[in-house]
Amino acid sequence: MKKPLLDYEVFLMGLKPAIYQSANNVTFQKTVHLYRHYPCVTEGIHLHDEADFFLFFQTEQMKEDFLRKLATVKRLSPEFHELIGVTIGYPPLAAKYFAECRRLKEVEKRMDDYQELFKHKVSFIYSGIRCNGHVNDLVENSVWLWERYYIKDEPFKIGIIEGDVMKHYEVKPYDFDGLERVKQRKLELITKEQTRV
Repeated sequence: MKKPLLDYEVFLMGLKPAIYQSANNVTFQKTVHLYRHYPCVTEGIHLHDEADFFLFFQTEQMKEDFLRKLATVKRLSPEFHELIGVTIGYPPLAAKYFAECRRLKEVEKRMDDYQELFKHKVSFIYSGIRCNGHVNDLVENSVWLWERYYIKDEPFKIGIIEGDVMKHYEVKPYDFDGLERVKQRKLELITKEQTRV
């Protein structure tokens, strides 16, 4: 089975619009020399103070557009996380889902609502993209990823938590029956969990 491409590989191919890296990431330490000629932002993007963060862009214009948007959001706010997600090439619905999870958990401290939203999480691995989304957006997020990052023979995987483990289902691009099977499996697991409570 073919190994999925990593984010930096897809960025260097020119498909991924931007790449977000931390100085303490081992892969980044080994590949940092490959990004030298790409426009980069280092200020106002760090997730914590234990490392330096870098956001590399395909073009100077992409960098300028990002900086303009960054100036309108508070660092580490849900809107900040959504902006980072969209900037590095996540589907907009996936970035919005992640931001909403952050809002409920860390800003509003509504843990019951967060847990309810979190149990609907599905994960996507495709062409250097690794992100999460809501099960109800599974088809839209999948199509969005296929339209932007299609690479022949690149495995497309959807992960769902089953019990205590993450199980990955491989689906061929534009196999809507396959997507529906994974979606129904996730919805069944949610229903089972709710009936146990």
